[in-house]
Amino acid sequence: MTNELTVIEALRDTILGEINNYLPEELAGITDKQVVIDFPDVDQMAKGTMIYIQPNYAEYEALATTNDRSVLTLSVFLLCKRDQRSNLTLKMYGYFNALFECIRRSMDLDGAVDFASITNVEFYPAVEANRNVMGAELSVACEYTKDFE
Repeated sequence: MTNELTVIEALRDTILGEINNYLPEELAGITDKQVVIDFPDVDQMAKGTMIYIQPNYAEYEALATTNDRSVLTLSVFLLCKRDQRSNLTLKMYGYFNALFECIRRSMDLDGAVDFASITNVEFYPAVEANRNVMGAELSVACEYTKDFE
């Protein structure tokens, strides 16, 4: 059954399964502890680089008897800290490019959705007024058929 929770989990699983394939050699790999379904909290970051996934909004077409077309937009926050300021920029964009590439190459999130695309990205040179934390917020639109079984 495809619903909002399965789409969120599919995005997380796709990121975990693919992102390390596209990281530059000088960047540490991403583990399952670094990709979480939660709202970002700079003070509670378990690692120096974290990826947070949060539902943003959904659009539903006319309800049918057994299913409907849905678009779930997720916010994916990439945060990097605990490094020299000059290295933070290189690190943040290295992880961002790998994240972008893994979503671009797996647009169906391993069959969980019909189509996923990055629709918008905002970059933050400082997060919560802290110049030692950089971030990016990606809006990922996931189109799928919501099933009722």
